[in-house]
Amino acid sequence: MNKSANWSIGLRAVAVYEAAKGTLVLVAGFGLLSLVHQDVQYFAGQLVAHLHLNPAKGYPRIFLDAAASVTNARLWMLAGFALVYAAVRWIEAYGLWLGRRWAEWFAAASGAIYVP
Repeated sequence: MNKSANWSIGLRAVAVYEAAKGTLVLVAGFGLLSLVHQDVQYFAGQLVAHLHLNPAKGYPRIFLDAAASVTNARLWMLAGFALVYAAVRWIEAYGLWLGRRWAEWFAAASGAIYVP
């Protein structure tokens, strides 16, 4: 294989990875939407119990406290953010899969959002 073929394989691997991230976040967003008009605190308590975590300590307590303050509007907002994030990842994956130059810049810019 020549250098160009290796580069193409690498770009396609990153494209698959980015598409998978977008899909996973979109599924999580739909999961959030399934909690609209539901008792989120009850669901969180059931999840903590199912995982055999101590609800009075550390992260499970933080999770339960956060679930107690969730509103339907906040769930819709988080699902909207999940949709935007998934769209960004899919656009990036599309461009990288096709080897477009703009996609490399798009990937760098979308990755820069994680830099403080």
